[in-house]
Amino acid sequence: MEAVTLLDLGPIIAAVLGPMMAFVVVSMRYQHKESIKTREMISDNRSLIEQSRRENRELIEQSSRENRELIERVDDKLIAELAEHRQLSERRHQEVVRSLVEARERLARIEGHLRIWTPPPHEHETDDESKVA
Repeated sequence: MEAVTLLDLGPIIAAVLGPMMAFVVVSMRYQHKESIKTREMISDNRSLIEQSRRENRELIEQSSRENRELIERVDDKLIAELAEHRQLSERRHQEVVRSLVEARERLARIEGHLRIWTPPPHEHETDDESKVA
């Protein structure tokens, strides 16, 4: 058996390790390029995210302003409608009061014509108290 020297194994080692080393170098280079692309994409995405945040804030502020304006308009409209309703209610109340006054006057005239006299107020109180007891 002959002794094999390191020089004899050199071509075999180079044949095995050479492609492995080439693969490692190419793989490292590929990973480096991909990491650069990833960093660029992350940077772009950060700027897009920041821009969208700003736009969202602006849209939220704008919609809040619009909502406040709509609420104020509706409030103003409701206040105006409420005022109209109060005026209408007051007019109708006055009409009812006038009608009641007229009915009392007519009833008083009818009672006077028929000579029906209403009892004095103190008699009403005694009648009510006797009914309760």
